[in-house]
Amino acid sequence: MSAGSPIVRAWAVRGPGASDTAMEMAAGAQCRTRRASGGPWSSGPTRVIWPMTEIETLVPAADPAVERLALVLHDSFVAYHDAYLEVTHRAANRFLNREWDEHQDDNTERLGLHKKGVWSAVDATRLILSDDAETARRQWIDARRRYVALVGGRMDFELAETFYNSVTRRLFEVVGLDIGLEFLWLGPTALPADDGTRGEYRNFPVDESLSESVRQILEHSPLASQFGDIERDVERVATEIQAELDEIWDGYIDSIDILRPVFYRNKGAYLVGRLRWLNRVNPVILPVAVTSDGSLRVDAVLLTELSASRLFGYTRSYFHVLCRRPAAVVAFLKSLLPVKPVAELYTSIGYSAHGKTNLFRALYRHMEHSNTRFERARGARGMVMAVFTLPSFDVVFKLIKDRFPPSKRTTPEDVQRRYKLVFDRDKVGRLVDAQEFTNLSFDRDRFDEDLIEELQADCQRSVTVTEDEVILHHVYTERRLYPLDLYLREMAPDRAREAAVDYGNAIKDLASANIFPGDLFPKNFGVSRHGVVVFYDYDELSLLSEVNFRKMPVSQSYEDEMLDQPWFPVEPNDVFPEEFRTYLRSPRVVGEVFDEVHPEICTVEFWQEMKDRHQGGERPDFFPYPQQYRFPED
Repeated sequence: MSAGSPIVRAWAVRGPGASDTAMEMAAGAQCRTRRASGGPWSSGPTRVIWPMTEIETLVPAADPAVERLALVLHDSFVAYHDAYLEVTHRAANRFLNREWDEHQDDNTERLGLHKKGVWSAVDATRLILSDDAETARRQWIDARRRYVALVGGRMDFELAETFYNSVTRRLFEVVGLDIGLEFLWLGPTALPADDGTRGEYRNFPVDESLSESVRQILEHSPLASQFGDIERDVERVATEIQAELDEIWDGYIDSIDILRPVFYRNKGAYLVGRLRWLNRVNPVILPVAVTSDGSLRVDAVLLTELSASRLFGYTRSYFHVLCRRPAAVVAFLKSLLPVKPVAELYTSIGYSAHGKTNLFRALYRHMEHSNTRFERARGARGMVMAVFTLPSFDVVFKLIKDRFPPSKRTTPEDVQRRYKLVFDRDKVGRLVDAQEFTNLSFDRDRFDEDLIEELQADCQRSVTVTEDEVILHHVYTERRLYPLDLYLREMAPDRAREAAVDYGNAIKDLASANIFPGDLFPKNFGVSRHGVVVFYDYDELSLLSEVNFRKMPVSQSYEDEMLDQPWFPVEPNDVFPEEFRTYLRSPRVVGEVFDEVHPEICTVEFWQEMKDRHQGGERPDFFPYPQQYRFPED
C-alpha cells in the first residue's frame, strides 16, 4: 500500500474468547476511510466512513520483520499493563496499613509507567524497522494488522490501541493525524453493556428489607472482614438510602448494583454503586475510612449526581482500581454521571493516556459538527502562557510563551517541571488536572486572526503557522473554568461572597498539601460549575518546603520606604506574606472576606506552621465530600 493511498484497509481477527464488544472495537478502530474535500479540522463534513461488515483472516506476513514488530508491540503493552496492575494491587494493603506516603509513591510510580513503556517499545521497534522510510511505513501498517490479531480478544483492547498509537506518534514523529499508520476511529463508540452476572458489578435485589441488602453489600465487599461495627454501618447506610428514596422515588427500589472492585485514593476507599427502580438509576457511593484502632467504618453515603461528580472530578488524583474490563467500569460510571465526559472517567480510574485519546476524539467530533473558531480565553492575559479556547467546547489550550517579562523569574523548562509536579501530586480538589499533547494540527481557518497574530508573536517555539494549518508542537489542555476575578465582578453579591470565602479556603487547602501557589491574585484561580474555587496557573507554583517565609523588616527611614527596590536583601525564594494584604483587596469583597474569615493567610505564622507540619510528617485529611456528610466516629 502506498503512503498516499486514500483507502485504509480494515483488518480484524476474532481471537479465542473474544467478546462481541472487543470485536466491535477492533472493527471500529480500523475502518475503510475516504477523505472528502477539506482537512480533518475544517468546519464542514470531511470524512465518509464505511464500517467493516466482514472479519478477515490474516495470512502469515511475507516480511518476518512484521511479525517481530507486532510481537514486540504486544509484549511491550502487556509488560506495561502488568506493571500498572501490580502497582494498583498494592493500594488495598496501603489503605489497610495506613501507608499513606507509600501510596503516594505508588501513585507517582504508576503515572510514569505508560510513558516508560511507550519509549521502551519505541527503542525496541526502531531496531527492527527498515532504514528505508517507505519500507518502514509499509512494515508498520502490516504490523498493525498483526497487532490487532494479538490484542483483539483482550478485555482492555482500547488501552492496547492507545498504547500502539503512542508508540506510532513518537516513532514516526506524526504531526496531526496519519490515517495510514494509526488506529483512527473518530466516530462514536459504544460502551459495553453488562448484565451484572459476569461483569464488573454485582446486583443485590431489595425484596423486603433494605437493611438486609445493605448488609449483603458490606459482607460481600473485599473489605468485609475489616469493618469494626458492621451492624452500626448497616443501620446508618440503610437510613440514609431510605431517606433519599422517599424523596426521589416515593420509597420504591428494585435493587442495588455495586461495582466489584474497590476504588482507592489517598486515605479513602470507596464502594461505588447505583440504586435501581424500573429504568431509573441513582448514585450510591460508600466512602470507607480507617479508624484510629485500625478497623474500618463507613464514613458517609453519597447519593447525588453532584456528590458523585465531585468525587470523580478533574481536581482530584486518580483512583487505584483493579478491573478486568476498564470500559465496563467506565460504562457503569457513565450511567451515574451522564454529563461527565468519557475522557474524564477513564482518567479518573487511572488510565490518563486513554483519557487523552477520548478527549482528542471528542474534540475532533465536535469540530466536525460545529463552525466555531478558536479565540482567546476570557480573563487576564498571562505573562507566561497564551491561553485560548473553542467557545463551544469546555476546554482551554495553554501554550508556553517564548519570552517572559523580567518580573517572572522562571524559564519554559521550569514551567514544564511545575506542570509535571501537579500531574504527580495529590490535587486535593484545588488543582486542575492538565493533559499534555504534542504535534496537534488544526486548519488555520478555525482560528481568529488576532489569536494567530498572538501565537506567531509570542509562541514560535510551540507553534508553527502555515498558509493552511496551525501545528501545536507542545500544548496543555485543562477544563475551562470561570476566571475568579471576573466571577467576583460579574456575579450577584451573595455568590461573589461565597466565592471569596472559598478562595481563602482553596489557599488554605493548598498550604495544607504543601503547595504554595506563588501568585495569589484572583486572576489565577477559577470557579467550577459546582461553585468550587480552584487554582490553575502553575508557572510560579512551588512546595512550601522550597519557600522561605519572612516577616517584613521595619524600615529605619522614610527614604527607605520610597525606594523602588527593597532596601533589605531578598533571596529568590523569600516570600513576605504581609504583602498579600496589598493585592488581596480587590474587588472589595475579597478584602472584606479575608479580614473577617481568613486574616491568617497574610501572616508569616500561618505559612510557617503549615510548612512545619508537613516537614514533621503530618498528612492532613482531604475529604471529597462535605464535612456534614460524615458519620460521627463512635
